Amino acid sequence: MSVDNKEENNNFGSLTQTAYKMIKEKIVNGELKQGDVISISAMAKKLNISRTPITYACQKLENDKFLTIVPKQGVIIHAITINDAREIYELRAAIESYSAKRAFSNITEGDINYLENSYRKQVEAVEQNDIHSFMEEDINFHRYLLNKYGNSQFFSIINNLYDRAFLIGVESCKNSLRLKESLNEHRQIIDCLLKKDKNGFVDNVEINILNGYTSLIATYML
Repeated sequence: MSVDNKEENNNFGSLTQTAYKMIKEKIVNGELKQGDVISISAMAKKLNISRTPITYACQKLENDKFLTIVPKQGVIIHAITINDAREIYELRAAIESYSAKRAFSNITEGDINYLENSYRKQVEAVEQNDIHSFMEEDINFHRYLLNKYGNSQFFSIINNLYDRAFLIGVESCKNSLRLKESLNEHRQIIDCLLKKDKNGFVDNVEINILNGYTSLIATYML
């Protein structure tokens, strides 16, 4: 492969990755809503990126279950079903509770300080009824704990789930009671670390995740 061709391929790959990140961010932030239909051409014009990298980015997003490509129509943003949510929460609970058990002895005072700071940000978001800010910090809280175990394969699997969990969590936390419950559950997680209660810490990580699913079911049934 010539130098020019290699450079061209690198540029194409970079554009595809940029398009992927931009489209996914618009989905996660709710700018592109579940069920929305948008053409590839319209998306290319909006993002100021040519159709081909947009198409490849959408294929990757389809593989990651954020959208569906419909020939001659464009893409449809995925609506997350109750079954999707169950699978996501169950996989998160399995990975994160296992990681919590393995990471417990690695958690330092500095880590607890980080979690306390994250908790304060969550409290502020709840007080302002800012669901998006709360969910961003909720995901940061869980991602930080997961990273303490250091299993890169776990992180690779679950990192994409966090983006989809964000969308689910926004729906779940429209119930103000769930916001307060989630705060209390995060407080329990930190308190167990302060008391060096390993079993309580692991149990509360799992409870916090699965209660999010329980709350979502209640929201769908209203």
